[in-house]
Amino acid sequence: MVIFLNTLIALMLGFVALSASADGVDIQIQDPWVQAAPPNVKVLAAYLEIKNNGEKPRILTNVSSPVFDQVGIHRSVIHENMAHMEHLKELTIRPHASVVLRPGGLHFMLMDAKKPLHTGDQVPMTLTFRSGEKIVFTAIVRSGQMEDMEEHQHMNHSDHENHKP
Repeated sequence: MVIFLNTLIALMLGFVALSASADGVDIQIQDPWVQAAPPNVKVLAAYLEIKNNGEKPRILTNVSSPVFDQVGIHRSVIHENMAHMEHLKELTIRPHASVVLRPGGLHFMLMDAKKPLHTGDQVPMTLTFRSGEKIVFTAIVRSGQMEDMEEHQHMNHSDHENHKP
């Protein structure tokens, strides 16, 4: 009887794990944060890591936040010693891969802040994928580390292969 109950519980837990995976739990958001800025600045940037633990690519098509009028997917690039910002219509996260958004590279551009944000404030955000799935999370406003920017500028840019513009 005990073996039967343990088997039944294990089967039920396995079914819950399968159904959760099918509902988009394959995407994980890690270390979401927003760069702190002076109160009069209405454009900020958000950074995080998006992990796809699933078996199929996930294509991010929209980012939104009730704290900002617009949110876009952007990439900083250096061309002829000048920094430029490229707007991306979508961002692909390949199966069993991660895309890291960090200073000096990929980031979410948060435009037209509806209120001043201070270190420690929370910024709710929603990622919408081509499949219609949505991931809701909260980013924390914090001071950025300049070494993040310097590290990105000196690293091998192979991490850009993890996404498609």
